[in-house]
Amino acid sequence: MKCIYCGTPLSGIDYCTGCGADISLQKRIIRISNLLYNEGLEKATVRDLSGAIVCLKRSLKFNKENIAARNLLGLVYFETGEVVAALSEWVISKNMNVPDNAADLYIARLQANKNKLDAINQTIRKYNQALLYCRQDNEDMAVIQLKKVLAQNPKLIKAYHLLSLLYLKRQEYEKARKLLKKAAYIDATNTTTLRYLQEVEAATGISTSLDVKRKKKYAREEKVNRFTGTMTYKSGNETIIMPAAYKENTGVNVILNIFIGLVVGVALMWFLAVPAKVQSVRSETADQIREYSDQLAARQTEINDLQSQLDALQGDGQTEEETAEAESNDYELLIDAYTSFQAGDTEGAAASLDQVDPEQLSDNARAIYNEIYGTVHADEVQALFDAGSAAYDAQNYEEAVTNLQRVVDYDERYSDGYALYYLARSYENLGQNDQALEMFQRFAAAYPGTQRATYSNNAIARLQQAGAQTQDQTETDTGTDTQNQADAQSQTDTQQSGTQNQTGAQSGTQTQ
Repeated sequence: MKCIYCGTPLSGIDYCTGCGADISLQKRIIRISNLLYNEGLEKATVRDLSGAIVCLKRSLKFNKENIAARNLLGLVYFETGEVVAALSEWVISKNMNVPDNAADLYIARLQANKNKLDAINQTIRKYNQALLYCRQDNEDMAVIQLKKVLAQNPKLIKAYHLLSLLYLKRQEYEKARKLLKKAAYIDATNTTTLRYLQEVEAATGISTSLDVKRKKKYAREEKVNRFTGTMTYKSGNETIIMPAAYKENTGVNVILNIFIGLVVGVALMWFLAVPAKVQSVRSETADQIREYSDQLAARQTEINDLQSQLDALQGDGQTEEETAEAESNDYELLIDAYTSFQAGDTEGAAASLDQVDPEQLSDNARAIYNEIYGTVHADEVQALFDAGSAAYDAQNYEEAVTNLQRVVDYDERYSDGYALYYLARSYENLGQNDQALEMFQRFAAAYPGTQRATYSNNAIARLQQAGAQTQDQTETDTGTDTQNQADAQSQTDTQQSGTQNQTGAQSGTQTQ
């Protein structure tokens, strides 16, 4: 603990030995922060996670450098499924440069499991998509998405709440009760969970028990008669006598029973589990075969279209013979590249594709060209994206547009849409509003519900408003120029009329 005025380490006295300032209030604030941390720790140990979050946040309000409170708050967030909030707290704690900080270990363990991070990102996207489905009154799709979220992140309290709310709306109260009980096991005092449970109880008239069910064991005193073999015990006020049963326990019988049990288990597995597994594998294989057949049919249709276009180009006329020959060569090379690509020969596909002039291709052929190019030249596309991203970060927007436009032409969704997003931002910074508006609209349509889509929608509104203002100003300037021309023409007509009158007067005088 250091002095807030000069940074000198504090001692047991109530003033700073470095600057002499009174630090009794600072010590009191730190004691309050530690007290709130202890309360939060006690609540977290009994799974009162909501209460723990409140106490720990108050502790950090008193002392933002309370590393223990910040790390514990991150752990509580992580336990409730809020991984992003937990990472935020741990990153803040790590940046305070405290030796032996537990936040370093938490972050390292979480980053070491890349699959888990990807799964967390997927759950966040699916939860946001479920919220969007709810706003669109598409409840069935929202339920499917939330079930996937809970399968990947079974601690996300918000997903339990939203799914149970959908069940309450559909009057499926028992499903909602089951989900809310699971949420209560994670956070025992969450007010939203308890409020939804009260609604379920009010609708069904059945109370909900949140206690963990345990098997009841009743102790009873048993007495065995050594001569007759009968067993006597008491159940309440009654005495129960069980007669002896003859049982011959030999080693052969034990081995035989074990063997029979193994045979029965193997038979059950063979007749029950294996057919179900085989049927599942066959169903999955049939689905994949149908999917591949559809893809092959689509590709064959595209090849037929290309062949038709090639035949049309070859039979075009003599006047454009050289141009048609060049275009037909491009289509033949594209077909060769596609054939090699389908056969898995990426080197042959790249060799044929490099000889194709994409400017000579139609829109459909250009789409196939971009798809194959993005696969066989993945390193080049990645290099273009890296160069464009670096230029965007360096505010060199012209170079960023040059590189990122090529990446977007190959794959509009490259790098989860960041290529399209950076390209739109670069056009916006260059003042090319029409191109920026088009790119933002394409990104917002492809990635709805994301934070970048929110920015894109705001940018679309801003650019459309700027375009409307520019159009109004242009119309105003055009009207002003037209009025000025009309005034000038009127003045010219007046001067010509005066000149003609004067000439007529002179002519009349001469005649007289």
